[in-house]
Amino acid sequence: MQKSTLRAAKAPAPAKRARTMAPKSGASRAAGEDVKKSEATRQRILDAAALVLSREGFAGAKLADIAEQAQLKIGTLYYYYESREALVEAVMVAGVEHVREHTLETLAALDPKAPPVERLCAVVESHLRFVLEISNYTQAVIRNTGQVPEHIRTTLRHEIGKHGRLWQGLVDAAAEGTQFSTRSQRDALRLLILGGLNWTVEWWSDSRAPLDEVVETALMMTRATLRRSAPRPAR
Repeated sequence: MQKSTLRAAKAPAPAKRARTMAPKSGASRAAGEDVKKSEATRQRILDAAALVLSREGFAGAKLADIAEQAQLKIGTLYYYYESREALVEAVMVAGVEHVREHTLETLAALDPKAPPVERLCAVVESHLRFVLEISNYTQAVIRNTGQVPEHIRTTLRHEIGKHGRLWQGLVDAAAEGTQFSTRSQRDALRLLILGGLNWTVEWWSDSRAPLDEVVETALMMTRATLRRSAPRPAR
């Protein structure tokens, strides 16, 4: 009987807990909605800043223009970012992260048995299309890294370094067995390829050359460079 009494005494407990938790659940939902709205507003600001930076550069990117592009009051920008430089830094870091994530996604979609040169070519194509057609963020990085204050460049170096190491691994694998045999040669090869791709944001327009044609040219250059560099057989 004692055990039965204990069970009976405990039986109402779940209903009591449910009643006390209900108001908390409602508050949590409201808080969650506020967080989503805040995140959406922050994203609008970042998107607007990336667009303005990619077009106007660091010197010409004004908070008033960014606020107008985001359809927000300029005071809202200061709620999320304490200064213009803090906003620029957030855009630039996001730009490097975006292109690195895109590169990793490209590699993940490839056949694991794809030859190293074809893996490099796949990344060459995805990088070009990403910077020219998709990402204002990455264009902002390419066009403004040399213009921003030193403390922003210092922050960027870490992210750019991670992306550079990813590319270096691809270049090293593709250059295996070629005349690019030294560390300095392969470093230079990576910088020449990636630098050439990035520079397209300064001159390319669809009226000048279709993007598909530019991509195909970049792929031909990459393959030809590595093919022609193969060591000649000994006589």
